[in-house]
Amino acid sequence: MQILHSREIRSEHQDETFTIGQIAKRTRVKAKNIRYYESSGLLPGPPRSKNTYRRYGMADVNRLILLRRIRFLGIPLSEAKSLLIGASDAQCADVQQKLLGLVSARLVAIDQEIAELHQLRDDMERYQHSLEDCHPDEREAFRVCRDMSCIALSNETTRKE
Repeated sequence: MQILHSREIRSEHQDETFTIGQIAKRTRVKAKNIRYYESSGLLPGPPRSKNTYRRYGMADVNRLILLRRIRFLGIPLSEAKSLLIGASDAQCADVQQKLLGLVSARLVAIDQEIAELHQLRDDMERYQHSLEDCHPDEREAFRVCRDMSCIALSNETTRKE
C-alpha cells in the first residue's frame, strides 16, 4: 500500500482536467456562464484537447468557486476582476486578504444603501401622511384638477419650469 503525502495528493489533483460540463457540475456554474466569464476576461481561456474540447484544471475550479462567492456577495465583477485573474498564481492567504478587502468595501456600500433606504422610507411615510391629510375637491375631475398639492411634493408645486 502506497501512502501519499498531501503535497503529492495536491499534485495529482492539479494534473486532473475537466470538460466544461464536468466543471459546471462541480462548481454549480452553468457552462453558458463559464463561456461568458471567459469571453469577458474574468477567466482565462482554457487549453483545448485534440478534439478541441476545453480542458479545465483545479485552478479553474477554484477560480469559479471564488467567482460564485463574489457574485453571491454582490461584489461588482469589475472590482473583483484583478483578484480573479491573478488568483491562480497567488497564495491562498493573499486571495483571502484581497477578498476580505472586497467584502469590507461591500459592507460599507451595503451600509450606505441601508441608510438611503431608511431615508427613502421616512420620506415615503411623510408623503403618505401628507396624502392622508389632504382633501381635494371630490367633484373635480383629475384632468382639470387645479390643486395638485395633494399629489405633488411641496417643492414640486412651487418650482417654476
